[in-house]
Amino acid sequence: MNYSLSEGLLKLSMPLVTARVCGINLTFLIDTGSTHNVIASFVYEQIKNGFIVTGQSNKVMGVDGKYQDVNIVNTTLEIEGVEIKTKFNVVDMSDAVMQLQDETGMQLHGLLGIPFLMDNKSIIDFTKQEFIINPL
Repeated sequence: MNYSLSEGLLKLSMPLVTARVCGINLTFLIDTGSTHNVIASFVYEQIKNGFIVTGQSNKVMGVDGKYQDVNIVNTTLEIEGVEIKTKFNVVDMSDAVMQLQDETGMQLHGLLGIPFLMDNKSIIDFTKQEFIINPL
C-alpha cells in the first residue's frame, strides 16, 4: 500500500499518516529516530476500548528527555482501508502536542517508530513523497 506524504510534508515538513482506531482519525508522525511506537496518553484515555492492555510495561525517554514507566497496548490501525496490528507505548506527550498545536494548528496523536517500520517492511520514499507499507 502506498500512502501519500505530500500534504504533511508541504504543510509541516513532517511525514504524517492518518490512521483510524475505533472509527476515529488519528495523526501519527513517522519517526525513524524513535525506538518505540507511541500513542499519546490522552488518546488512550479517550478510546480505551480500541486498545488491548498487554500487562507489559517499558521505560522510555519522553520528549522532555526524562525517563518514564509506560504501559504497552495493542491495537489495530486502519490506513487507507488496510488493517495493521501494532503495539504502542502509552506516553504523556501533552506538552509537545500542545506546542505543536499552538505553532501549526495540527494535533499529533502518536509516533510510528522503527518497530512499526520494520514489522511492516515499510519504506519512506521522499522523492515520490510516499510511505510504502508491506511493499512485497
